[in-house]
This record gives sequence, C-alpha cells and structure tokens, in this order.
Amino acid sequence: MSTQITEATLKNFQKVSYAKIEPSGNLIVLAGKNGAGKTSTNDGLEAALTGHNGRNIKRPIKDGHGKATIDIKLSDGSTLIRGYTPSGTTLKGLDAAGNKFGQRDLDARISSLGIDGRKFISLGDKEQLQALLSIVDLPFKPAELDAERKSLEAQRLAVGQQGKAIGDPVADPNIPAEETSVSELLGEYRKLESAQQERNKYLTDLNESQSKVQDLERQLAAAREHLANVTESLGHMSDFSADLDALRVQIDTSEDANAAIRANNQVREQAQRKLELRAQYEGLTEQIKALDQRKTDGLAQAEMPIEGLTFDDEGVLYQGVPFSRASGREQLIVSCAMIMATNPEIRVIVIRDGNVLDMEGMEILQSMAEATNFQVFIELVKEDKGEEEYFFAEGELV
Repeated sequence: MSTQITEATLKNFQKVSYAKIEPSGNLIVLAGKNGAGKTSTNDGLEAALTGHNGRNIKRPIKDGHGKATIDIKLSDGSTLIRGYTPSGTTLKGLDAAGNKFGQRDLDARISSLGIDGRKFISLGDKEQLQALLSIVDLPFKPAELDAERKSLEAQRLAVGQQGKAIGDPVADPNIPAEETSVSELLGEYRKLESAQQERNKYLTDLNESQSKVQDLERQLAAAREHLANVTESLGHMSDFSADLDALRVQIDTSEDANAAIRANNQVREQAQRKLELRAQYEGLTEQIKALDQRKTDGLAQAEMPIEGLTFDDEGVLYQGVPFSRASGREQLIVSCAMIMATNPEIRVIVIRDGNVLDMEGMEILQSMAEATNFQVFIELVKEDKGEEEYFFAEGELV
C-alpha cells in the first residue's frame, strides 16, 4: 500500500503566509525567486511528516503572527496538523476511522531515510554504506566476507615473510643425502683390527719358530712340524692391512663428509620448505581471488536501488567512483533512489536544490517517481512564472 499527500495547507509558517497545494502527478514543482516561500513549504511538509527539527527550523512562525499551522491530508483518508505557538509545537493526527495517531506512528510509515531528498548525500561514507546494505538483499554478508578476506591476506602475508626469510637456498647435488655411520665403520675396523692382530701373532710365532730352527737343531723336527701347522693356518687367512688403512682414512675423513651432508641436507630442507610456502601462498591467493569473485558475482545478482550503484570496503560507489565524487545531479538522483528503495508506506520526497538537475535529470527523476508511485516536491529558483504547477512570490502562491 502506498500513501501520498492529497492536500497540504500552510499558514504563517516561516516565509509562507498562506499556501494550499493539491498535488497532481508525481513531480510537483515549487518555483519562485529566492526567499519567496518554496523552501518554507518543503520545510513545512517535512516538519509535518517527520517531526519538528529545532536545528533546521529556528523560527517556524512568520514574523508578526502568533501561530502557524501545516495541515496535511493523505490519500488513505488520514489527516495531520502540525501546529506552532510561541510555547512550542504540537501534532494532531487522525486516521480514516477517526483514531488518533502520533509521530511514532508516522515514523513507522515513512522511509528510514526520512523524506529529504538529500539525506543520503549528507551521511558519512560508512553511514551511506550501512544504509545501502540495509536495503539491498545480497547473497552474502559483506562484514563476514571482508573479515574472511582480511584473515586470508594476513595468512598470505605471514607465508610470504617466511619464504622471504629463507631466501633462495641451492643444495649441492653431488653430496649424498645420507650421512656415513661412524659407529658402523668403527665396528668394522675393530673386527679387521682383531683379525689382523691374530695374524700378526702367527707371524711373530712364525718368526720365533724360524729362529728356533736356526738356533735349536735338536728341536728341528718339532719346530718343522709346528712350522708346517702354523704355515697351514696362516694360509687360510687374508691380509687385512690394506683394508684397515682404507677404513682408517674413511674414519678420519667421515666427520667432515658428514658435516657437509648435514649442511647440504639443511639447504635441501629449506629449498623444499620454500616450495611448500610458495604453494601455500599461491593457494591463499587463489582463495582470495575466489572470495573476490564471489563478492563480484553477488553484487551482479543484487538488485541495487539504481543502476551503476555498488560499494567496496570504503563506502558507496557510483559508476565506479566514490559517491562523493559523483556530480551534483547524480548524487541527488541516487539519494532519491535510496529513499524510494526503502519502500515506505508514505511516499513523499522533498528536494530543496532542484536547480542542480538539468532537463535530463528532471526526466529521470520523474520516471523514477512514477515507477515507485512517489510524490517529489522539488524547488526551482526562477525569476518569472512559467508552466510550473506552483509559483511563489512573497510568501504566497500566484
């Protein structure tokens, strides 16, 4: 259900002595010179519907008069009268059935952005973004998506820092990855050493036997027999001296070799870690891209109040640039579109700076108002009366 103003009567309000407006169509032009009463009329409409604002309306009663009234009739049959006396202001509201209603009831029926066409423009960047997000139905929660993206960026930054700290290690491919076991070498050495010692004993015994053969002819037979036995036993044994020498050299040099292996393996590990970190970094980058694409796709699906409107982390964008950098005409049209998008019951907008709109802008605004069944009361500064529906001069309609 939509409700509009069917009649508005202002008496002695600000610069208006008397004005009765019975709007027809969706775009109601209030024209006249500066100070003629156009703004006072829009101030009166806003004060009647949204409540008195002492900061904006400091002297509501026209000089020389004791009271002022704004009498509004709505298309649903209800009426409201905003009255002013030197002691303050009152609001009397009656619905079609004769039941009383107050400002709280009116607030529930008008846009959360009020009826001032420039309200959205006056908000800060974050407030504008919050207002837009409260209207647009998105397939995601922007705050959660932004938090997830910041978390991924933080993880990616940490991974990148770790990779940078590692540098670019290059391992020597000629050095084996496995260290030589010194204990195994020592065990093998001891075995060979024991065998060699045993052989040396036989050599010594052989030498002694030969000496005895020379010195003791009497024991020649026994010595020859013993010699034969020793010689036979010795023939079954190998000479390990060369192997012992080789193992001794390997043992002496194994620690240096193992140190080189350990160092090279550390380089290998760092290089592998660098590859893993790079893969992790690239994976996080892909997740961030997917998140950004999800946001882009969601925005593409969302029905914005007006074509070209979107947002980023900083605030609202229009045609790809910050809303604050849009032209005065664009800002006003977008601001009105925001009010219309809230889909209130009472569909009234007042615009006090209509001259910022060119002919094309006026046509766009009228099309928007017709499509949403809104009444737009727009002020135009003009020297002479033209085809405008309402022309003010010295506080009255002419």
